[in-house]
Amino acid sequence: MLVCFIQMILAGHVCTKFLMRMSMQSSAWITKFIIRSYESNSGKYAGQQSLTQTSIFVEEGLEIQEVPLIVRKIKNIETICNNKDQNRISIIDNCYKVPDISNKNEPFIFNVKSNASSKSNTNMKNKALNQRIDIETDEGTAILFYSDLDCFKDLNVEEALQGLQLFNATNGAYPTLDNKISQEINCRVALEGLRKVIDLENNWFKQKSNKMQRNRQFDVDNTTRDMIIKQLIKLIINSNDAEIIVQGLIALKKDKVSPSRNIYRDFMCDEALSRATDGEFSPAQLVNLIKILSSYKDSKYRKSIDTLWVGILLQEQEINTYTLVALFKVLKYFNQSKNMVKLILERKLSDCWLKLTGTQIAEILDSFHDDVSAMKCLMSASKWASISMNACSEKDLINFIHSLHVKDYIDDRIENTLQGYLKSKASQIDDSKLIATIMNYCKDLQIRNERILSECGEYFINHAMNISTSSLSSILTPFGLLYVHPPNSTKFWKTFDDVLSVKFHDLKLDDALDILLSCTYLEKYPVKFFDKIFISQLLHKIHLRNHSVFSNRIKNKLKLLDATMFLESKEYPSLHFPLRRVEKPLFLDARIRRAVNMIYQPLASLVGGEQKLSKNVILNRLPPINFYILDILIHPHMVSTSVFHLNLDQEKNVNTAVFIYLPEYYCRNTRHLIGPQIMKKRQIKKLGFKVMMLDYATIQELWNQSNKLLSYLLKSLHSAENSV
Repeated sequence: MLVCFIQMILAGHVCTKFLMRMSMQSSAWITKFIIRSYESNSGKYAGQQSLTQTSIFVEEGLEIQEVPLIVRKIKNIETICNNKDQNRISIIDNCYKVPDISNKNEPFIFNVKSNASSKSNTNMKNKALNQRIDIETDEGTAILFYSDLDCFKDLNVEEALQGLQLFNATNGAYPTLDNKISQEINCRVALEGLRKVIDLENNWFKQKSNKMQRNRQFDVDNTTRDMIIKQLIKLIINSNDAEIIVQGLIALKKDKVSPSRNIYRDFMCDEALSRATDGEFSPAQLVNLIKILSSYKDSKYRKSIDTLWVGILLQEQEINTYTLVALFKVLKYFNQSKNMVKLILERKLSDCWLKLTGTQIAEILDSFHDDVSAMKCLMSASKWASISMNACSEKDLINFIHSLHVKDYIDDRIENTLQGYLKSKASQIDDSKLIATIMNYCKDLQIRNERILSECGEYFINHAMNISTSSLSSILTPFGLLYVHPPNSTKFWKTFDDVLSVKFHDLKLDDALDILLSCTYLEKYPVKFFDKIFISQLLHKIHLRNHSVFSNRIKNKLKLLDATMFLESKEYPSLHFPLRRVEKPLFLDARIRRAVNMIYQPLASLVGGEQKLSKNVILNRLPPINFYILDILIHPHMVSTSVFHLNLDQEKNVNTAVFIYLPEYYCRNTRHLIGPQIMKKRQIKKLGFKVMMLDYATIQELWNQSNKLLSYLLKSLHSAENSV
């Protein structure tokens, strides 16, 4: 009953200390986190405590996060009362202090002097883990363990020797020193012993072919094995070096004999969580700890990762550019405390973004997935681009732009910086992959920046023969898709013909079709390459692969190219693809279907009734593909129909094709249509139709305002473009 009562007091004590407003200065957090009534450094209370979890609320600005926190359940009440007044005997510390030898009962503390004595307690603990264990012999100082050679720069040798002489004059000093040294050595020996035991067991495990024999053998030796490994674990967690704990967890990861959840991992994991909460793990060690726990199969260990946000917060000031990237990469392993960790890392990123490379920025952005917003990091990436793009390497810039491409992110600052970069450095670029990456970025995000495309076009003219075949499609197709005529038109198209004459056979069919379609958007028709596309053997193979998704996409491109050349080029006599009946319904965008239903009756009232309108109309003399479907057809002299019979000799401008333009049919931040939609409008006008254009976003905005919608439709009907 008393133990339960004590546990409740401790839980309340912890919650009281942690339930606070999150300060913008992390040092305030560190101070509050370090002040504790009890701690468990170096396995000091091994066997006397166990860990449980609670939740606390933390406020950051307008955001309130509920995050998990570990709570130590103390079995011995004396550990609370005594630990507050006792100083832990330590052979490693951060500041040199001469012991008071007048009182022999007081424990001696041997310290190495450091110039960084003004740093926080967290930094002091951290640096302690990076110093040394040594003893003084007749021949000099013998270093048993040293993890940071840079510390020699701050070591005052004379004061250290003076301290050793004082120790030598004090009874009981060296026994204490010897005990600590022996303990640290024993921890390392125990770690090696654990590794060896696990390796031997794993090798034996692989060699045995009879499963029943294997199980019987371990049943016999289970008690002895359990006792040995527990002893090794207890020795390991007594180490003052947090890295030993990490290495112990790595060793237990390789254990194939024990179940996925076992007492050895529980014991080591509890010690690791306890130390992480006290800020004893460096950022690099926290990254390794997260990776190890995430690799354990049992969900208990993976869930415990959520409590490590405290350790990351305490070590925030120690995070450098490399560990920042590593921590962003392991963000995916957090669940309940993911937002909290993201806030900490984003705050650190806002302080050090200028020190990062383009590849590091890209790695940070790539660590975000659909469930987490990367907007703050993207804003930092935008600031980085405006300052560092001109100075970064081509490889870094390729990775950076590719990452922005994956995130579908562009803003005016990035666009202007990219434009300036190409203006000053396009002629000096060595890797054509950078130009291909920029052009792909512009194409997919529909960035119609004529200056960027012009510089890339000049690069193509000057380096065409050195550009890899795989990059040709990326560099050439954006001109047509964004409907931007390339620079030095005559020279560009001559270079285009020369390069494709040499490399056309090496192009993938998909890439070749994209390049040729891009030309047709710009009303360029390189006929000599079409014969290489429409060969009988190729068409036969495509007809045989009717059920392939890839084949269907290729066939649709071929049909569009075939129909385009037939409609627009005098040198193209007939269609290569035979026209067939539509065997199954074509896919139509649900948004367009919905918009058609919204405007159908209001539009019918303007043209004289629903019998003069038809929805989703197919043109009979053109391939039955989505490209040639008319959203609505206004036909004054005929009844509604789903298939319109074309007659090129009939009077023009009698029938009106209505097109509804979705947001993606426009180039970014403009009302300029993309190349395919411009070509579609051009071809429909050549067939004798008037074209009425409607904006999907406007229809959505006005659909419940009948008068305004009717006025918009009437205005659009009167401004319909005539046929050509």
